[in-house]
Amino acid sequence: MRDAWALAAELQWARWEMAGGPQPMARKERLTLARTIADRARALRGDDVLAVGLYGSLARGTDGPYSDIEILCVLRTTGEGYTREWVAGPWKAEVDFYGQDVLLEKAAGVDERWPLTHGAYVHVRALHDPDRFFPKLRGVVLNQPKEKFLAAMRELIVGDLYELVGKLRNARHFGHTAGLPMLVVHMALYGAFLVGLDNRHCYTSGTRAFEESLRLPGRPGGYDALCRLVMGGKLNNPEHVVGACEAFWSGVERWALTRGLTIEEPRWLPF
Repeated sequence: MRDAWALAAELQWARWEMAGGPQPMARKERLTLARTIADRARALRGDDVLAVGLYGSLARGTDGPYSDIEILCVLRTTGEGYTREWVAGPWKAEVDFYGQDVLLEKAAGVDERWPLTHGAYVHVRALHDPDRFFPKLRGVVLNQPKEKFLAAMRELIVGDLYELVGKLRNARHFGHTAGLPMLVVHMALYGAFLVGLDNRHCYTSGTRAFEESLRLPGRPGGYDALCRLVMGGKLNNPEHVVGACEAFWSGVERWALTRGLTIEEPRWLPF
């Protein structure tokens, strides 16, 4: 029987002439290749390996013919954290090597991008997990205190959305309408992050964040219209775009009050 890694190399070279970016691959073939890469990682690090699992679309079973391979290799060592990411002609793979202490610290963090980044720690398909580390990792992500999420939401509103509104109003003031589509997309994306944080929901992917956010409860006023505007791609009417963003910002201000989030400091200079 041929060595699995040799088979993977053979598949790579057989398709090399078709390369020009990602090429289609059957899910069964991608899973076989992923297991081969995972075995290689385990052989490389030996007894240091605590667990290995898939994350991303391949782990969730939502991968398409052009999806890449993403693998999490958890190490018993401390303080380690590095990534090996490469393209092999028609396919791409990434293996993240993390000491368990580093990974657990990452999992416990809550920032503005939490709804997008932490799905990688929640939706893991174990390939090797004798000590059941991945269920523990999922629990750490989903059981952080409420105060962390409130702090992340306030930081998002003050540090991102408020600044975007200022840029939007400057663009309107100076007539720089060419930049409005970028501003409205960013505003809608931060809105999706805000809704995700409020619901402690990890989106399955960035491309699905908008549609998933519209199914979550407690959305700020104006968000739905803004989100659907971006999803529809009709961003060539400056007045319509600005109006949707302003309506959303007004909705965020009211929404923040209902959650006890104070946007303005009680003193004009807080230090």
